[in-house]
Amino acid sequence: MDHFFHTLQQMNPMWAYIALFLSSYVENIFPPIPGDTATLMGAFLTGRGLLNFWGVFISTTLGSVMGFMTLYTLAYWLERGWIERRQPRWISATKIDKVELWFRKYGYWIVLLNRFLSGVRSVISLVAGFSRLNSRKVFWLSLISCAVWNGMLIYGGSVLGRNWKDILHFLQIYNRIILGIIILLAAGYGIYRCLHYRQNH
Repeated sequence: MDHFFHTLQQMNPMWAYIALFLSSYVENIFPPIPGDTATLMGAFLTGRGLLNFWGVFISTTLGSVMGFMTLYTLAYWLERGWIERRQPRWISATKIDKVELWFRKYGYWIVLLNRFLSGVRSVISLVAGFSRLNSRKVFWLSLISCAVWNGMLIYGGSVLGRNWKDILHFLQIYNRIILGIIILLAAGYGIYRCLHYRQNH
């Protein structure tokens, strides 16, 4: 670990901020990737004095917003049917229906709360897109949501970052939870497909 810190100290911090930006962007496009882990690592490095709080905050927030808006724009110009035919397994028709119901009940509030609704962030951006919600409102509300979420995450992580053993333990637990959720979803999907196949044959 000491060697790791020494190596980081010799590197240009700009590369770390670029990596955090890309990780946050990709996490929104491919949600099974636990991009918040990279954000927490950036927070940890902030707590260790190797990165600047605002550098980590800006890079992760911009990455998150751009990822959200990429899916929004894609869905805006495509039909829901097209997305459902080509959707990855983590974007189910059930999730889309659930998020559409939320939008009918709460409107733009769902965009504002999207970062706090883990597991459906990308579905929210897609539904906002093919529902043709106002792009300016979606952008600003998603920016606020990302800024508040990342700010809280980075601040909390930077406090823990003063003790690398605490943050590593936290990251291990976080990754196990994410992996467990992915496994449960995959198993549930497999059981559903099996039952559906039996009912139709």
